[in-house]
Amino acid sequence: MKIESRTLRRQHDAHMPKSPDGDIVRIKTERKGMGKLKAMLILFVALLQLGILAWLHLQLVAAFRSYLIISVILDIVTCFYVLMSNKNGRSKAVWIMLILLLFPVGFLIYFLSDENIFFRGSRKRYAKILAATPDSAEGCPGGDMSEVTAQACAYLKNVTGYIPYKNTRAKYFPSGARAFDDMLFRCSTAEKFIFIEYFTVAEGALFSRMLGVLEERAAAGVDVRIIYDDMGSSGRIPHKLKKRVRKAGIKMYAFNRLVPIYKIGMNYRDHRKITVVDGETAYTGGINVADEYVNEKRMYGYWKDNGVRVDGDAARGFTLMFLRQWEFVTRKKFDYSPFLNAGRDGAENVPSSGDICPSIEENKLSAEETARENTPEGTEAEPLAGATTVAALAEAAREGAAEPLPQDEPCKPEDMLPGEGGSAEGGVFLPFAAGLEYRDPVVRDVYANVIARANKKLYIMTPYFVPDETITDLLASKARSGVDVRIVLPGVPDKKFVYLISLDNADKLTKSGVKVYTMSDAFVHTKSVLTENCAVIGSANFDLRSFFQQYENALYTDDEGVMRGLERDFENTFPECIQRRYIKHRSGIVRSLLIAILQMFAPMM
Repeated sequence: MKIESRTLRRQHDAHMPKSPDGDIVRIKTERKGMGKLKAMLILFVALLQLGILAWLHLQLVAAFRSYLIISVILDIVTCFYVLMSNKNGRSKAVWIMLILLLFPVGFLIYFLSDENIFFRGSRKRYAKILAATPDSAEGCPGGDMSEVTAQACAYLKNVTGYIPYKNTRAKYFPSGARAFDDMLFRCSTAEKFIFIEYFTVAEGALFSRMLGVLEERAAAGVDVRIIYDDMGSSGRIPHKLKKRVRKAGIKMYAFNRLVPIYKIGMNYRDHRKITVVDGETAYTGGINVADEYVNEKRMYGYWKDNGVRVDGDAARGFTLMFLRQWEFVTRKKFDYSPFLNAGRDGAENVPSSGDICPSIEENKLSAEETARENTPEGTEAEPLAGATTVAALAEAAREGAAEPLPQDEPCKPEDMLPGEGGSAEGGVFLPFAAGLEYRDPVVRDVYANVIARANKKLYIMTPYFVPDETITDLLASKARSGVDVRIVLPGVPDKKFVYLISLDNADKLTKSGVKVYTMSDAFVHTKSVLTENCAVIGSANFDLRSFFQQYENALYTDDEGVMRGLERDFENTFPECIQRRYIKHRSGIVRSLLIAILQMFAPMM
């Protein structure tokens, strides 16, 4: 369906479903003051505690000469650690500069800012959850798979444990309002359970509608559970509302509660957007449970968002995601099987399919084999040593390679059971998660793989564009090789500093032929990627937060119906946008330094 033009938007507003609590006032609104006040207070207290730690460190340096020598060594080691990290090049330079300028407390500030260093305990706890809950589902895709899809399935299966499915129908929604209307109707028919996990859950017309449905189903004996992020929902769920939710028999937990003490993991958030109904239907996309996402409240102009619904076996992947996160948040072990088998009548009688894809180590192509397979007869094969990783893809891009280098051997149809009840022509659906539980930057690597294997078109829609060098180099390489690369960004920012960084990063790519668009009078919150081969729809932005700092989820699919729906969405969005042109200009030292500093702290914004 075509995105509403300004006229159509007004018509849509006039016919928008009303809240049971009364009419909706549509005016430009600011964020609730209490949420901002709480966040500012917590930030102030955290900075105060960091200041006290730095002061104590300086006192030790002044009292003990040996401690000064130790500080010098630690600063040097920290600089080398930064150089070896996967941070953006500019971020590395600024961090090294700050470490040296803030001597002797530079290393202390860096390591207190690097959350990954202090998460071994949580990683071990999540590793136990993953090990205890493998996805051994049967009936995964049969039939032919494209090489691109097979490569993505191999990577995700081996890194995250999530597997591909068929026997699935899907529907794409080009707006948050349409996605939520469908979602609430489906929730009203739930018979067993409803699982909800969102970064933002906020009091308002939308949540009022949702809560009415959830209360009714909970009263009917349906198991209703909600996970919300405490920072994303800060100040937006009053205590009375929480009390009402729990009184209705709905289980509700906050992820990583904000507390007024310094906490290393305070900035590590649950950014996922998932709704699962009865294990048969699941929803994901860019949407959160707040009025702005359905344009019942206008904060930054028209809010452009999207969603996708899956019915069938693929819902199992989203169910598993939620259950793992529920166990992590509640710290309570329980049996997953009643929920995972809820929508699969007779599933227990189907033999297990075993491994869906061969392991990476068993099937990694050698450089010589790869070169031989891709070299015409009579010509000399060029060595491609080490070209089996995403890093190699980026390196190839920097060297001007037009064609992507292979990673893992594709999944083979014979390694999988044929699907039951699905169409042989149907697509493959692979729900996957990313976050603290995985050492690999899953989102970054999936995006890199998809970009590297695009040969005709590559469309990206994201609210924030703060990628690392791997993604930037791949995008530039693809555009130079003739691929139609387009990036859609908001025309109205929600975070001005991050928006400045996003535009700066995107504008630099226009020199390579990347087409950059900003949607007029609108905030784009959609997180989607489309190529001629596949689509990725979910919660993950093209930024460092989604790559390295947040729990994310998405759906990878080569289903033609979903791809057509997303393509129409893009095609209807482009006319609503202003295309940015490449302008050669000299960046002053001050501006470049400012951008680099903002880029460094972008994950924390």
